[in-house]
Amino acid sequence: MALSMIEYRVLNILPRGAGYPMTTANICKVTGLRERDVRESISVLINRCGVPIVANRNGRNTGMFIATTEDERNIGIAAFKSQVTTMEARINAIERADLIGWETALKPDIVQLMAEAKHSQGA
Repeated sequence: MALSMIEYRVLNILPRGAGYPMTTANICKVTGLRERDVRESISVLINRCGVPIVANRNGRNTGMFIATTEDERNIGIAAFKSQVTTMEARINAIERADLIGWETALKPDIVQLMAEAKHSQGA
């Protein structure tokens, strides 16, 4: 499959291995590309070209990289699975949300708020 120039630029800037992952912002800065173009290129590279691009989202060494080992691939897969779990929880909450009554349910209990304020002032 032939890559576009943008896809080629993104592919060549991505580090091989988890040692020095790159954030989307850094890829944009280095290449001069817009975030939307970088994200679209990453998607094409993964979904159409089979490039094992993953992301480390935990700790201080966050960013994307091309997995070169099973351990690195598993790091990326774990991050995606965590994101999917979070997204599924959000979908379920929205599906259960009361479209009409949610605002009423959020009305503050003035007595409770006054008690909390008094307690936080140490009185």
